[in-house]
Amino acid sequence: MIAPTIWITIAMGAANSWAVEREEALDVAAEFATHVWTMTEENETGSCDSSYQSDWTAGTWVGIPYDWGGWVTTAEYDEDLEDGEGAGSHSWHGVLSCTTGVDCSGFVSQAWKTDQKYGTATFYQVTTEIDVDELQRSDALNKSGSHIVMFAYTTDAGLPVHYETSGTVVFVDADQGWSAFSGYSAIRYEDIEEGSTSGTKDAPIEIDAFPFSHLHWTAGSASDLIDNYSCAPEIDESGPEALYHFETDTGGTIHITLSDDSNVDVDIHLLSAVDGDACLDRDDSEIEIEIDPGEYWIVADTYVSGDEFPGPYLLSATFDGELGSAPEQNGSQDTGVVADTGASSLSVSQAQPIVPEPEPKRCGCASASNGTSLIALLGMIPLGLARRRR
Repeated sequence: MIAPTIWITIAMGAANSWAVEREEALDVAAEFATHVWTMTEENETGSCDSSYQSDWTAGTWVGIPYDWGGWVTTAEYDEDLEDGEGAGSHSWHGVLSCTTGVDCSGFVSQAWKTDQKYGTATFYQVTTEIDVDELQRSDALNKSGSHIVMFAYTTDAGLPVHYETSGTVVFVDADQGWSAFSGYSAIRYEDIEEGSTSGTKDAPIEIDAFPFSHLHWTAGSASDLIDNYSCAPEIDESGPEALYHFETDTGGTIHITLSDDSNVDVDIHLLSAVDGDACLDRDDSEIEIEIDPGEYWIVADTYVSGDEFPGPYLLSATFDGELGSAPEQNGSQDTGVVADTGASSLSVSQAQPIVPEPEPKRCGCASASNGTSLIALLGMIPLGLARRRR
């Protein structure tokens, strides 16, 4: 727990902005952390003067790079690379017009869909300060003039899991304790909305195209309906779950994979109805099975062994048959970060940049002079995260 208590205050004179749902903001954060991009030798220096050299070399990488003063969407980042701009920069470079990426405040501004880039010293214009105990998904921890991170959830061990960028790429950090945020304020974007409930029996996440990829959370999920499955009745799946739905017009082979982190254990189940007794197959990481024409549900459910192990996961699926038309569901559906990646077997390197010297942990987050506020949700591919097996 961060001490001392942070009192609630309301910032006045907020600028124009657009509302964003909590789940949507975290989907954007996940998009930045898992975006696959390719650069050429031209992007190592861009059109900058001789003092600039990117940390990155020609090749394919994961995660949008840190760029001092940067504020771009993932789509704009790719376009900038095509135009020959440099991949990322640091505070010692200053704000450059020849590089692209996001800094810590640019990243949070994009996730919150603000209408301009805010800095750590100006977020007070569009946020409310809250007590740390009130933190919810998509809130933030901010240190004015220094650094900002987006809060995701708290682990069973009490550690704050968050998204940030501070010198390398946008990434998920689950290792730092609350002491790392001494001097930070918990803040909430004034236009954040709770949003619709998705991933439930009445409002499943619809799969309307294959290949399909989706980064989601079971921590805080609105559904905790199924505790056991006939495929493996001895395994306790009584934690929260997320339900996906699709229909097929033809038979075919469906291949489903799920990746999660070492402190998370989410398993996959394929059902012919929303009932644990309708289980067709299950595994902790991969299913491949022939299915007939019909209606199906994929359930990402949290394993329990004394303690629950909920958290973020990446679910990906392919199907070599033809999809049918999904019926109208009650409630709103979350399509999340879903796209035909066309590259489920793409081999990429987890970002390991060559940094001239370590960037200070606190990014400072310079102001940017340009950029747009539209968020383009793009697809993701499996990242091979570590997991326990059963």
